[in-house]
Amino acid sequence: MSIGVISTDPYHGYAVVFSPFISGKLAIVGGLNFGIAGPGALVIFESSLATGFRESRRYSWKDVLFDVTWSEIQEQILVAASGDGSLLVYDQACPQGPVSILNGHTAEVSSVEWSLTRQEQLILSSSWDTSIRIWDSERGICLLVISEHTGIVYKACWSPRLPNVFASVSGDGTLRIWDSSLPHKCTGWIDVRSGEILSCSWNKYNENVLCTGGVDTTLKLWDIRRLTHPLMIIPGHTQSIRCVTFDPHSSSILASCSYDFTVRFWDTHNIERPHLQTISHHNEFTYCVDFSVHEQGMVADCAWDKTAKVY
Repeated sequence: MSIGVISTDPYHGYAVVFSPFISGKLAIVGGLNFGIAGPGALVIFESSLATGFRESRRYSWKDVLFDVTWSEIQEQILVAASGDGSLLVYDQACPQGPVSILNGHTAEVSSVEWSLTRQEQLILSSSWDTSIRIWDSERGICLLVISEHTGIVYKACWSPRLPNVFASVSGDGTLRIWDSSLPHKCTGWIDVRSGEILSCSWNKYNENVLCTGGVDTTLKLWDIRRLTHPLMIIPGHTQSIRCVTFDPHSSSILASCSYDFTVRFWDTHNIERPHLQTISHHNEFTYCVDFSVHEQGMVADCAWDKTAKVY
């Protein structure tokens, strides 16, 4: 059941993320001309029973914004990933624009994520320049550059349970696991031999399990202790899977969205029939889906049809 339809016009949506602090608050980023050329924006929305979703902040930028993450320690801080290779740090108390800019990547920044464990406050970014960077969130400096992928790194994401550990997926067809505290960093990798991998997500309840999705249209579950073959392969989508994410309220529920215009929900504990539901309420590439950490079952997605939907 739809709770709200949010217009992102004139921007085609690339990412939508719920606030970890405030229920019903979310951030959306995107760009003009499907992100191919032209400016982008970060727009923040808040909801109330009286008014529904309303725009509370809008930050325009000279290039498309591909991804956004909320700070895990300060509710007003966000970081956006830009097509010009920079990370933009925003403070909602400052309406004019980014309060700082982190430069280092030499091509589009494809993903950005704030560390999820309390032992560290780091920012993780990945880029079309085939590198991954870790940044000190307080000092705004790059602490580590990893350049072992040979293709675009579409996504890098922190483990929600293991400090210093993160996963990355790439156009080179590999999934890699890293521990930034170790000298050699990479603790495991596999070439899935099925084309570009576009997204990954960790299970919030099992520190060893994550899921990937990509151009082969299937979801694959992996145990990072044994990356020789997937635990489970889930077909269903008919085009590339652009985003996959585990439900923070469940050990088995997973959502994915695709260039086939759909969002689909899965139960990974049901090996024979994992498919739960297909949502077909967009008429363009569906680019991102996110679960609320505050309201169990609440989901937001965004697409290139210039809408985001909460349901």
